[in-house]
Amino acid sequence: MTSRVPTATTATRSTATGGTVLTAAEYPAAVRAGALVVDIRSRAQRERQGVLAGAIAVEARPAVDLIDPRSAAPLAAVGEGREVVLVSDDGLDAELFALELHSRGVRGVRAVDGGHGALRAARALALLSDAEHLLRERSAISAH
Repeated sequence: MTSRVPTATTATRSTATGGTVLTAAEYPAAVRAGALVVDIRSRAQRERQGVLAGAIAVEARPAVDLIDPRSAAPLAAVGEGREVVLVSDDGLDAELFALELHSRGVRGVRAVDGGHGALRAARALALLSDAEHLLRERSAISAH
């Protein structure tokens, strides 16, 4: 894993080119379009800040391999062509992971600029609970 920390210039350039960052304002559209939201905050952070309802919570350390569909054991919900949105505490870890996945050739993985804090400020934390694709998935699970 690289130790490079993204700068504001990197984030702006990534957003402008449709790269690895999306803003909290862009987050609702990504969720409505069916993006898989992965919360990579630590357990302690989730307990302190609250859960991100509807997101898959994954500890940061194995997140890159779990999100890479070509790895030995990816998450079942990850597939070629499905957008993945990473959420970390302040957005930096998520952006570093999105950049790592991009360097591996995995496309469609973006980080929320400003992370969980930005989503809280934008009042987007409960958005996932009403996302159409999650309602369908919940219906399918409860039917079994």
